[in-house]
Amino acid sequence: MRTSSYLGFFLRGAAAVALLAGCSGGGLQPPAANAPSSALTQLGTVPQDTNTNAPAADQVIVSDSFANIVSVFDAKGRLQTRLKKGINGPMGITTDSAGNLYVANSQDANVFVYSQPYKSASLTLNEPGTYPLDVAVNKAGLVGVMSATAPSGPGNVTFYKKGSTSACANVSDPNWNEMSFGAFDASGNLFVDGVDREGNPLVGEVSGGCAATSVTTLRVGNTMSGVAGVQVVHGNILVLNQNYGSFAPEIYTYAPPSGGSLGSPIATTKLSGGIEMEGFAMTRDDRDLWIAHSDVAYGRIEYTYPGGRFVKSFNEHDLVTAYGIAVNPAASP
Repeated sequence: MRTSSYLGFFLRGAAAVALLAGCSGGGLQPPAANAPSSALTQLGTVPQDTNTNAPAADQVIVSDSFANIVSVFDAKGRLQTRLKKGINGPMGITTDSAGNLYVANSQDANVFVYSQPYKSASLTLNEPGTYPLDVAVNKAGLVGVMSATAPSGPGNVTFYKKGSTSACANVSDPNWNEMSFGAFDASGNLFVDGVDREGNPLVGEVSGGCAATSVTTLRVGNTMSGVAGVQVVHGNILVLNQNYGSFAPEIYTYAPPSGGSLGSPIATTKLSGGIEMEGFAMTRDDRDLWIAHSDVAYGRIEYTYPGGRFVKSFNEHDLVTAYGIAVNPAASP
């Protein structure tokens, strides 16, 4: 049985802390600029990977669940601010169209919301009895919080109307041990990934927002070994696969689901910069993505999408175990 992604992350993080304490110098070197990338299986509606000098995100934001910090960097990797007050086990993070920052604060069972310039939380969403693992916001401001329920499942999603601290819906499924990451499409459907009780990866869809009552578990036409992130681009569903044992994580791009199935990927983006990638974020032009490394890279690496060509790496040795990552402004689904 494979260890669930949440517990497995903390076990891997503890090993990373021990490695950091016993070693000097940095982690992995950034990949070569000409690192190989996979060919697309089909073109579909995937954006073409032609502009390697596309406008960068104005900010790249990273959560560190073991150092209990959230760090905000500018486009050149310079630290702008570091959030510490009340931060306890920060996991997934996201930004909305107004530039607000949302942090899943797992060990204190809540979600912090910050407005620019991210000095203190302006709103707190309490999630008693759960470990919030990620947070997503749709264009109308509806918030979805993906969680693992203490002590052991089921995973659930809680919805909040814009600006509200009272949940309008809570959806769980006994077949899901945790819901790890999520992202909304343009119609307000929430796509989630996670694991079942045996640790097997799952992908699902929750429709209806505050009227949602169930999770639709989606079939896929390929094998995944460990899901670790979801984004939606032009209606396509992007899922980060850890690809345990091969040292080559991949992002699978699927067309919108049909008949309860995502089918086979229409594109596969290989990520050659390291292992234990836990979350990713898309830039506003949808041509680049940022990856958070939870192991020994101590930083953020940017790739083109969907080609997977290395762009640049920001290394930050004050980061112990990067988990969540967000960019501002973020891509539209």
